Amino acid sequence: MQFSLGNDWSRRLFVALCRRYSLNPYRYRRQRYTTVMLRAPESFLNETLWPEFLELDKTLIAYLNSITDRIIAEEIHGVVAEADEVSEPLELPG
Repeated sequence: MQFSLGNDWSRRLFVALCRRYSLNPYRYRRQRYTTVMLRAPESFLNETLWPEFLELDKTLIAYLNSITDRIIAEEIHGVVAEADEVSEPLELPG
């Protein structure tokens, strides 16, 4: 099966989880770095590996987001909110 993971953290987590179950994740030359190939029984993937990955990935992303917000707030700027959304393009001064 082919898995396309959205970011490097998720890819690294997925590869580590595969290896924990003695599976050999790989990718073909010229595939995107976030693509992981895996040969394993479909029932194991659907019932064990993928649900466990989704749960751990959700926890990892939440943890990384909280650390990122803390570092930004403490070291760069106290406001960590998203950029403002505007309805019209702003005019350039000139």
